[in-house]
Parts: sequence; structure tokens; C-alpha cells
Amino acid sequence: MPPAKVGASSVYDSHLGAIEGFFRYIKDHYKIKAGEFLFLLSFILNFVLGKLVHVLSPQEEVYNYYNDKKNIFNQLFVKKGWAWTTLNLVIFYGIVLYREKSSGERVQLVKKAVINYVLATIWWIFFTQWFFGMPIMDKIFVLTGGKCVIEESTSNNHRYIHLFQAIEDQIGKLESKYVTSYSCRKLKGNWEGGHDPSGHVFLLVHSSLYLFLEVQPFWISWSYFKGTVITAYKNITQPNKTIGDKIKTFKDLVVENPSVLVVKLIVLWWFMLFMTNIYFHSIAEKFVGLIFGYFGIIGIYYVPRYIKPSSTKKDE
Repeated sequence: MPPAKVGASSVYDSHLGAIEGFFRYIKDHYKIKAGEFLFLLSFILNFVLGKLVHVLSPQEEVYNYYNDKKNIFNQLFVKKGWAWTTLNLVIFYGIVLYREKSSGERVQLVKKAVINYVLATIWWIFFTQWFFGMPIMDKIFVLTGGKCVIEESTSNNHRYIHLFQAIEDQIGKLESKYVTSYSCRKLKGNWEGGHDPSGHVFLLVHSSLYLFLEVQPFWISWSYFKGTVITAYKNITQPNKTIGDKIKTFKDLVVENPSVLVVKLIVLWWFMLFMTNIYFHSIAEKFVGLIFGYFGIIGIYYVPRYIKPSSTKKDE
């Protein structure tokens, strides 16, 4: 007799069991929840998809509005990314603390939130702003042969001129390995040579992971989130609603479900990261930005999970 055919439901149950087993394994061995694992993985997926779109899409599709660094999303949001991240977290915690009745719980929430924010901000500063001199991203660039090169005649700012020296075989040009990328732009110079890690990739990954992990303890469920958003959308889109009514509906939504603030910003960061992965920097430069984006978050949120609290002395 031929072997009995395995039903579709049995195959489905088998695959589902394997997936659930995998997530149990990473939770037990690496202390990473399923949702966290998928979100962490999404940035690698973003990286891969961005490269595929750039390679496979026609030129007219690859080069568009988002390829212009002056697009409104880049200028208004990404360049001020940490400020937007900070603002959203302040509003989020303001609502959470307002709804919290216990003063003791409020103190613990504030303490934990402040510590995490300070650590995340320090890592952002170290990588993009200052790290005992140049920030880490600029140190990497200079150590791999990079320098700032300017046309002497084009720069009217001589504040850093003592840090430059003339290039013998290119009269009229100056170069320096002691000027940060920010100062180089101010001097109307070019950041040439070396490996230039993507600060945009770092910022967007770092900010997204920070927002996600900071808000995760307060997350209720996707069904609750979707329900509140759909209800608010239906109320706002009613034709008889005034501008005041719509603003009040949105305000009520945020107060009832402050995670809306964080989710919308994470969606924007993920989308802008996708644009960066399509249009800017080399693969290696984006990959380094991605890795450093993970580093700080791992140190803040995951390393403590492996540190066992000191055991209390048992009663004899």
C-alpha cells in the first residue's frame, strides 16, 4: 500500500512547531524574545533589500526625490534624528507617568528611563559628535587614510587653518587629518579617501532599537494598538468633524495609547534607513554604521540580562 499522504494541516503544524521551537531556543539561550529577534533582524533585511533595489531597479526608479539630500524628510527629521527621538520619549513617558498612580513606581520608571537615555545619548555622542577628540566615525575615517581637502580660495573661514598643510603637487589645496567631518563641511571641504562609516545608518538603527526596547515593557498588544488607531481614524475621517474635533480625537488617541508616537517615528526611521541603503554610501560603510548601531543597544539592554543579580543569603 502507498504511504498515507500527510495532510496540509499536519505540514503546517510541523513548520509552526519548528518555528516556535526556534524562538524558545533563542529566548532560553540568548534571552531574546521573538518580537525583539524579528525587529533586530529587520535592519539586516533593510540593508539587503536596499542593495537589491539599487542594483535591480532601472535608473529612473533608483534616482528620485529621496536621492536628494535636501529632501524634506532628510533635512527636517533625519538630520535632527536624536532630537526627535528624545522629544517622542519625553512625551511618551510624560503620559505614562501621568497615568501611574504609585509614587514609588513613578520614581523607578524615571530612574530607569533616565539611565537608559543617558547611556544611549553617550553612545550617540561618542560615535557621531565627540570621542576624546574626533568622534568614532571620524577616527575610523582618518585611521584608514582619509582626510579633509579644501580649495584654499573657496573657504572664508580660517578658524582651523593651522591644522592644514599645503599639498605639494596640487597648488591651492590644503589637507588635514585633524579636522572633523562636521568642520570640514563648514570649511566647504571634501572628505576624501578612507573608510567613511555611515552616520545616517548608525543613527537610524540606534534610535529605532532604543525606541523599540524602551517602550516594549508598556506594549499591550497589536490588536489593542490597531483597534485604537482604527477607531481614531474612523472618527477623524467623518465628514462632519471640525479641525478642533480631529485634533481632540488625535490627542485622545495619544493619551490612551502613547505607543502611537513611538511606532510612527520607528516607521519613519525604518523608511529613511531604506532610502539610505538604496542611495548613499558603499556597502562596507553602511555595514559598519549598522554594526555600531547594534553595539550600544546590546550594551544597554542585552548585556544586563546576562548579569545575574547577587544571591541573597538564605536563612539558616
